[in-house]
Formats: sequence, structure tokens, C-alpha cells
Amino acid sequence: MSNVPRCPRLVVLLAGLGVVGSGLACAKVNTGADGSGGAGGGTPAGTGGTSIIRRDGGVGLGGTGVVPDAGIDPNDNLPPITDFPPDPILGTPTTPAGAPGLFGGTPRAGSAPCVLSPQEGTLMPKNWLRPRFEWKIMGGDNLTEIKIQVARFPTPLRIYTNDVSFKLGKDLWDGLRRSVNDEPITVSIRSVMVAGGGTAPQGPSAAAQVTFTIAPVNAPGKIVYWSLTGDGSLGMGALKGFGIGEEGVRDVLVPAQVVNRGTNDGCIGCHSATPGGDGVQFVFGPPASRIGDDTYFNNLADIRMGSEGMLPGYVTADALALIKTLRGIPTFSINHWSDVERLVLLTDPNNHGDLLWVKLNAMVPEPLSGTVARSGDARGAVEPSFSHDGRTVVYVSTPADNQSIHDGRLANGPADLYSVPFNDRAGGTATAIAGASDPGFTEYYPALSPNDDLVAYSRFAGAGNSYNNSSAELFVVPASGGTAYRLAANDPPACLSRTSPGLTNDWSKWAPQASPAANGKTYNWLVFSSTRSGKAQLYVTVVVTQAAAPPQNFPALYLSNQPPAEGNHTPSWDNYNIPPVEIVP
Repeated sequence: MSNVPRCPRLVVLLAGLGVVGSGLACAKVNTGADGSGGAGGGTPAGTGGTSIIRRDGGVGLGGTGVVPDAGIDPNDNLPPITDFPPDPILGTPTTPAGAPGLFGGTPRAGSAPCVLSPQEGTLMPKNWLRPRFEWKIMGGDNLTEIKIQVARFPTPLRIYTNDVSFKLGKDLWDGLRRSVNDEPITVSIRSVMVAGGGTAPQGPSAAAQVTFTIAPVNAPGKIVYWSLTGDGSLGMGALKGFGIGEEGVRDVLVPAQVVNRGTNDGCIGCHSATPGGDGVQFVFGPPASRIGDDTYFNNLADIRMGSEGMLPGYVTADALALIKTLRGIPTFSINHWSDVERLVLLTDPNNHGDLLWVKLNAMVPEPLSGTVARSGDARGAVEPSFSHDGRTVVYVSTPADNQSIHDGRLANGPADLYSVPFNDRAGGTATAIAGASDPGFTEYYPALSPNDDLVAYSRFAGAGNSYNNSSAELFVVPASGGTAYRLAANDPPACLSRTSPGLTNDWSKWAPQASPAANGKTYNWLVFSSTRSGKAQLYVTVVVTQAAAPPQNFPALYLSNQPPAEGNHTPSWDNYNIPPVEIVP
């Protein structure tokens, strides 16, 4: 689980627009002016549905409409653009028509806005959602100029607004992202005070300037995360998700949908996609209203539309009974997922730190489960990450006792990252990962990259409690060991005067595939949770690798489609088989 009370109230919001996907049956889409969803078409569980969000503020409930995948855009085949439109854009209805003429005069010293998004030096995937420019005005200014420039474009794009954010139009973004890749795009923002009568009695502020770049590749897959609402003190947690480029989120799985949950209420927590993305395995526990109840168990459910919450048919009764007794965050490998064997790795129920494999489709008399041997490491194993090729398990090595292990996850350090060969379930010699086994730090939450060559993980100094540790920061190390490096994504914009450690940068997960490009680079996308804005929210960054060159990493991109009032944690990035969120113009 993550860094909040475990099962807060589930109030399903979407970016402040209203209630979405509130346990209604799947229904025919109604995109009428009132934003209401159609009726009928219930699933066997009577739950679920695609959220339909209108840009005019109405919200449709339910629905099974099919829309194109956000990562495949027919506009990619259109000719490139070679310049911006010459006319300025007025960002709000109250922006004065004469705004461009109000920015003359001598700039005022020391008064530049603080640019919050995009952050200086960010790298966006080509299928990123429309950029939202956001800034903080210093002083009493009430009108802003945004100037966007590409060096080879003759004309800059000028935007004027008396808001403190602006989202680029879809047509402009589609043209820009298909035409300007691997080139810096410069954004300059300055502000002015407009007095009565529409005059500017003094000159504009100094200009704040940032650059960002659009990568020549898309980011694949979909992100599913643990959503918590309110102050985290009551209610339940559920899974929500979206695809890269989608401008909203949808319910993926809520506690009431889980057919074999074994309780009348509950909280869906730490989770992983089954290979192929049709299902999710997760930790299921009681809500915070059941004080003192510490019963958490593993469960498995289908997430496909019409089958949400159902137990996949390949899971045998014995396997389900066993995984409900086990602990830890489940992990899978595509190379151990077929009709022949469907394996999941978990840990024992008694905090002994035994690393166990379970065959979910085992039939009597074949073995149902066994222990992965770890010779050379006498400590316990928690939080395993199964390699995509199925040959290696990276895990957290920590003392095998109740002080260090709780619910199959790390409680308190010391903790280091180790790897062990899977060796067709037999295990082998465990070795510490050089660079991620420093005795001066607690290293945990490992995640192997799509090509199994990098490990992302959380780290903090000393050996304190890893749960909700505000000092956690994100690092990456070669899977074979080597020099670990701190990610630039740990740091918010410098003008905010907030620094990491202290922002709970945590729970990093890689995209399901790396994105190779014709420029010889490979783009490894990474999602994580951070409290830099106050509440836990999701961010994306990238590690770029190239032969004979050290890896490059970049500042964080904020996912502006997520509900900002909710606490969003423990993201998982995979090829989830969930419908896209459709935004009705």
C-alpha cells in the first residue's frame, strides 16, 4: 500500500466535474446536452461502465462507446506544420481584445512569473495529453502573455489570458507533436497589471522562460492507480485508470464489483496487471471504519468491460484459497504466463520473508506452490519484481522479523536490493545489486524496466519506516549493478522553493514496453507518485538510453487529467485492457 491511511472514503470525482462511473450498469452512451448517461445494458455484476465527460461541464454516467486508442492518432498522417498561426489567441472571454498592446514599456526587474508546467527541460511522449501551461504570478498582475517559439518557425505563437493556466488547443497540439520532435520548444511567460479603463500603468514583468521537447515516440500502455478521496480517514479505495493522451480517468475496479471478496466491504490496494492486461491482482482489505481489523489478503479479478470483478476462469479453487493466505505485492512475468503455467510471486503470511511462486492454474496432482531458494542471503525477501524474460527476480532483502516486514512489504529498514535467478522456480544464489545495496540507505520498491536492464527504486537515508516516508526519492541503477543515479524528476520547479527529499517521491513503475527511435535512443517511460502539490498525485518521467552513452533522465511531467482533489497512489503501468475515456467536445 502507500503513504496514507489505508482505506479512505471512495467519492469518485473527475477533475471537479462531478460524479462519474458511480457503480451503474454498463449503458448505452447518451451524449445529450445534460451530459446524462443512457440506461440499460447491465453487466452480470451490475456495475462498471465507461465515463463520458463533456468539455462543457456535463458528465455522462455509464456507457460502452468505442473510441480510438489515444496512442493511435489519424492526424499523424497529415502533413507537418511549418509555422504557428499569426493571430494571437485570447484565452478567456474576459481577456481584453487589446491585450497584445499592453505589454510595451520597460520590464520590471525581479518580477517574472513562476512557471509550474511545463517544467524546464521536460521531455514529453509524442502522444502526451494537450500541454497545460500553468504559472504563478508574482505581485498583483492580472494579465499574462505566453509566447511559444520553435527556432525554425518564422512566427511565434502568442496567447493572452487573465487566468493562471492555459491548455493548448487540440488542433495546435496535434500539429506541433507530429511536426516538432527532438527540437527544443521555448515558452516565455510574462505578466502585467491592467487597471480600470484597460490600461497598463507600468511595464510588464520580466519574462520567465522554459523549454520542453517532444520525443519522436509514443508512450505505450495504460496507467491504473489506487485512488483515495477526501482526507483519507474514511471509506474505501478503488482502482482508476487512463491511457496516455486521454484527458480524463475512469473506474477500473471498485470493491463492490469483486465477486469473491469474502467481505461485505473493503479496500482495493496495491495491485499489478496480469500479463496481457485482462485482469488485476491486488491486496484487498477492510475499510478504515473497521478499526483494529488488519485482515489483508490477495485477490484476483477480471477488469474487462462486462466482466469486471469476476474471477478469471483459469484460477483454480485451491490457488484462490492459497493466495488469500499469502502477503505482498503480486508480480508476474509474461514468459511464465500461458495456458501451460500462470505464475505469480508472493511472500509468506508470517513475515518470514520467504519468496513463493504460485501456479494459478495448477491441477491436481501437480505442485501448486513452492519457495524460490535464495542461497547467500539469509535475510527475508519482500516486494519482488519479476523480470520480463522470466529469468530473474529483483527483491528487497531485509531482516526476517515483524519489525522489518509487515503484510509482505517492507516496514522498517535496513533494506537493500538483491537479485536471484528464478531458474524455473528453483532459485539460486542471491547477490546484492551494487549501487542499490548501500548500508547507509534503505532501498525498496524495485521495478525492472521493460528490457530488464534498469531497476528503478525508492531510497532514503538511514533505516526508518518506509511507509509514507517523506524523505523517499527515486533512483535508477543498472540491473547488473553499477552507479545509481538520482532522477531529476524528484525536484519540482526551483521557483517554488520546495526541495526533495521531503516530497514523498515514491512507487515508480515502468511502462510495459520501451520505445526505440530512429535516432538510436530508447525511451523508458516511468510513472510515480509525489506529494509536491500537497496531495499525492501522479507524474511521468523518462530515462533515455543510447549505446556507449550514459543514461539521460528528465524532470517530471504532471498528468493534468487526474482528479486533483484525490490522493492518487501506487500506479501500475501496463497493457491494461480497459476502454478509453471519451471526452465529448
